[in-house]
Amino acid sequence: MALDAEYFDSIYIEVVKKKYYKATKVQEVFKEIRRQAEELNAENRQLRQRLQERENRRAELGDTLLSAQEVYQDIIDRAREKAAAITAEARQESERLLAGSRDREKEIVRRAEETFQRIKELQLNAAAALDAQRQAFLDSLEPRDMSEPAAAAESSAPPRDLEEKVSAIAEELFSLEE
Repeated sequence: MALDAEYFDSIYIEVVKKKYYKATKVQEVFKEIRRQAEELNAENRQLRQRLQERENRRAELGDTLLSAQEVYQDIIDRAREKAAAITAEARQESERLLAGSRDREKEIVRRAEETFQRIKELQLNAAAALDAQRQAFLDSLEPRDMSEPAAAAESSAPPRDLEEKVSAIAEELFSLEE
């Protein structure tokens, strides 16, 4: 049953017909009741409207929350994919750099071994040359013929090209260090 003007008019008519009260007093009381009822109806309509607005807002917030969760999950998924791609790329780059450093290491070892062999050969050659020159010098100290003292004195002197040979060996050794 709705508290509206029609309802109050029907009560008013019944009360007046039965004539239990004075019509003017009844009319005033009914006006007051009607006014209060209209206020309550207006307040009820406002409350229902606010309730409907809140329910609508709650539904919107729920939809917004779901959308935000979907966006959040999408961002997380894309971030994970990007992180996986970056990690894979970093691994590939690391493997490439390691392979390059291994190749470079092998090249350096090979060159060091070659250099060592060259130095060893040069030292052996230099030692053989010095030994030969020493032997020649010792041989020149023994006088073969005493009649030639000037020749013996000349032969006891180190060979003239000895200094040039030693300089050449030293230069070659320095060039190997570089």
